[in-house]
Amino acid sequence: MKMQTILYHNSSGSEAFTGSLKKKEVHHAITLHPVKQHTNMYRIHNYMKSLKIQALQRELVLLERDIQASKRELGEKTPLQTAVFSDPPGLNKFHPRKAEDVLMWDFISRSIYSATNINPRRRMESPLKEGLEDVVGEVMDTINMHSKQRGRVIEFREILYGYYRLDPLHGADYILDMLLVYKKYRGRKMTVPVRRHVYLQQQFGGLEIRETVDGVEVPHPIVREQEVDEPANLQADMSDNNLLGMGDLQPPLEIDSSPTDAVGTKIINFILPLSGRFAAFQRFVGVFEEVCLQRDKYVSLIVVLYQNSQAQDSFNQSASEVRRLQSVYPHNRIVLVPVFEKFARARALQLGASQVTDNTQDLLFLVDVDMVFMSATLQRIRTNTVKGKEVYFPIVFSEFDPSIVYGISGLKTSSNHFRIDDDTGFWRQFGFGIVSIYKCDLMQVGGFDTTIQGWGKEDVNLYDKIVAFKNLTVFRAVDPTLVHVFHVVDCDPSLEETQLRMCEGSRYDTYGSAQQLAKYIYSHEEIIKYLEKKVQKPLS
Repeated sequence: MKMQTILYHNSSGSEAFTGSLKKKEVHHAITLHPVKQHTNMYRIHNYMKSLKIQALQRELVLLERDIQASKRELGEKTPLQTAVFSDPPGLNKFHPRKAEDVLMWDFISRSIYSATNINPRRRMESPLKEGLEDVVGEVMDTINMHSKQRGRVIEFREILYGYYRLDPLHGADYILDMLLVYKKYRGRKMTVPVRRHVYLQQQFGGLEIRETVDGVEVPHPIVREQEVDEPANLQADMSDNNLLGMGDLQPPLEIDSSPTDAVGTKIINFILPLSGRFAAFQRFVGVFEEVCLQRDKYVSLIVVLYQNSQAQDSFNQSASEVRRLQSVYPHNRIVLVPVFEKFARARALQLGASQVTDNTQDLLFLVDVDMVFMSATLQRIRTNTVKGKEVYFPIVFSEFDPSIVYGISGLKTSSNHFRIDDDTGFWRQFGFGIVSIYKCDLMQVGGFDTTIQGWGKEDVNLYDKIVAFKNLTVFRAVDPTLVHVFHVVDCDPSLEETQLRMCEGSRYDTYGSAQQLAKYIYSHEEIIKYLEKKVQKPLS
């Protein structure tokens, strides 16, 4: 039995070791068989190396704690950069200054119950599920470390319930109620179910910084600890949390909008599909002129203009606006692509991408006419998009209906599009229409599905292709300087059912927050009466 464990044979044939490697059979073995493909061999090798790195990091943390404990006994000062890193584990490291700073716990059962999430009860997300599996695995390995000498083994069955929170300074905290099975196989044999309460903290490691340009690391000289000068009053300025005062030591980070380096000189090719919407196009042009053409010469604009039967004048007006830009900014590449067919966003974006022929400057930014942005957006596009490696899908902030936000009937637009809070809008976590990608990478994944007609679905289709493509990774992050301005969404009833449902869902999302809509409903008696009549009972 012992030989079967350490010389592990997986009987799945060609599927052996292709799934998750986080299994005790893999961890306890010294040989794995069969491994038929060289790519799988590299994958297993990388995983085993990562386990070794984790073990070394854990040993480093323990040694650092011992060193700093010894220094404290000797009365020596603890360096700032190791103050948090070397603290012993504990759930009471964080000391809130006021009531709003208290870290709240999420309750773990079959679902996650949270007071801080807009969805108070939701399914357990994959990252948390994997984190719990890792934590439980480490706990069981620790418990069973000396099981052979003690003649017993303890097996994990399930987590009955638990609590979880993230301490941003120290790590992830867990309180878990676990159902275990105690098996004694030496002396008087017994098998007994037991429950144990465990208190755990996944400690953050030390801070490591790497500077890269297009995925290539920039070498920097090593600065040793004794070469770092600390202000004499630094420790006195720190709060009980050690790091809360660090922001006072230096001015806030500012992004230099004048591109002078290799990243800053990348030309961003804006591709804008347009059908009607001349007023929105005027606003977009105003932002593009101010942020791009007047400040940042490394941009181009490609407008794919469709004729709209419901807005005949809009086509000519938009074409005239593009020609005005071409005359005022002759050194920038501004292209108009007129199309005389039914609007399809996938087809429009593919046409726009085909206009970019310079293989050295083929960074595409696929944008929407309702977007407003700042110069910091351009820096993020250039930094977060890496040719052949990384595609940037920014999470944009989408405005709610301003007439509901500000309580002014008939108000069409907000006076400040960059006011970011729960009342003015929401993050489009499941919106993939705004993307930054190199043309060569777009072609590698197969481009857009131009059979998709009308509104929607083409962005999700492209996102799925990129996620499935092995050589590309997706970078998703919120961008507070990239905002989708509110407009009433008109859904074409002739759309395919899935597209129509997506369009209507997008329209409903932009009306207002749940709190605002509830307030609106309860302030309009006619809505209450209608709902009471529909559900056949009073609403209170």
